Amino acid sequence: MSNEWYYAVEGTSHGPVSQEEFDQLVTVGTIRRDTLVWQEGMEDWLPFGRANNNQNASAMPPNAPISDTVDPARPDANTFLGALKDGFARYVDFKTRSTRSQFWWWTLWSLILSIGTAILDTMIGFGDSGPIGLIFSLATVLPTTAVAIRRLHDTGRVGWWYLLVCIPIIGWIVLIVFFCGQTQAHANQWGNPPSLE
Repeated sequence: MSNEWYYAVEGTSHGPVSQEEFDQLVTVGTIRRDTLVWQEGMEDWLPFGRANNNQNASAMPPNAPISDTVDPARPDANTFLGALKDGFARYVDFKTRSTRSQFWWWTLWSLILSIGTAILDTMIGFGDSGPIGLIFSLATVLPTTAVAIRRLHDTGRVGWWYLLVCIPIIGWIVLIVFFCGQTQAHANQWGNPPSLE
């Protein structure tokens, strides 16, 4: 088997890189366990965690994460506070997956903060739709969309399903059913399963 690797980041393939360069990319976090990789002798692109387990046990340096299901989310992303941090940390990540817990904790945070901004706007005399609420809405529209699309990915659906939000009532009901769906237990085109809920 060749010692040269190819890897894909955000849908773009890179390489070939030598084994030494590849190990360095793993060490600095450019290549993670869910990053798709390929080298001569492999039938298809695989997430690095699987390719590493099956073909190249020495490629993962000792300080790399040891879980086979490591995802780009924070380790505490399935908690109340962790979901808020993760939502902002992956502000425009439309390419990976988020668990049901991550999505619903983020939704709860959005609701709480929306109510808080409406109260502040009312207290300073702007009614319930003043500048504070507008700034909050603008600041959270992208991460809210991103976490919703990642949740759809986690259930095995493409992110385009999120456009159902444009259809009042029926579209919203369908999306809620999708958002409540179970995590796919296996890797899909958006990566390995996120950490357990």
